[in-house]
Amino acid sequence: MAQQQFDINKRLMTMLKNEMRAGEQMNACVKQTTKVRNNVASVNETIEKQKRAYEKINAITLKRRKDLEACEALVEAVQEQVTAAKQRNDAMQERLAEMRKEHNQYRGCVRVLCAATNIFMNASELPTKIKGVTVSGTGDQWLPFDVSTSDLKGLSMLWNRIQCNSPYADKWNQLLQVGNPESERQENVNVTASSIVEIDLTSPQSQR
Repeated sequence: MAQQQFDINKRLMTMLKNEMRAGEQMNACVKQTTKVRNNVASVNETIEKQKRAYEKINAITLKRRKDLEACEALVEAVQEQVTAAKQRNDAMQERLAEMRKEHNQYRGCVRVLCAATNIFMNASELPTKIKGVTVSGTGDQWLPFDVSTSDLKGLSMLWNRIQCNSPYADKWNQLLQVGNPESERQENVNVTASSIVEIDLTSPQSQR
């Protein structure tokens, strides 16, 4: 009987120890679980912070990219404008060179005709004004003239005077029209300054 009671007490003690051990393990498990939960919460908080930081960085990156694209578009537009301006400038320079060449030819024609016909013009007044002097038919009188190229009546009178005093009236007529692109007579004349002067300076008329 005593032996049985001893065995029962021993088993109860063993059960109590096992229960106490199980309780300790349960507490340890709870502590570990709490620790893990805290760690998970901390990790989640860190992830959220990193996510917000990433979103800010991404927004800044997108803005910088848009700004860069806008700058590139602006640079491209400016380059196109610069290229277009250069092309216009080159065209203007080319046209200016042509105009200078034509002007020099024109002045050369004026000098040749003046020398050949005794009709002298102030080339610096051309093409807005026709100013100079000519010699009378008798050769003993200077006849000055000063006519605006927009004065068609005055031009007509001047041409009549040239017709009376010069065998090269047609040449003067053509030359005056080349020098005055606004003249209505220009529409009916298809000449250039270089094609006007075909004068024999050794002829008697040109040596007057």
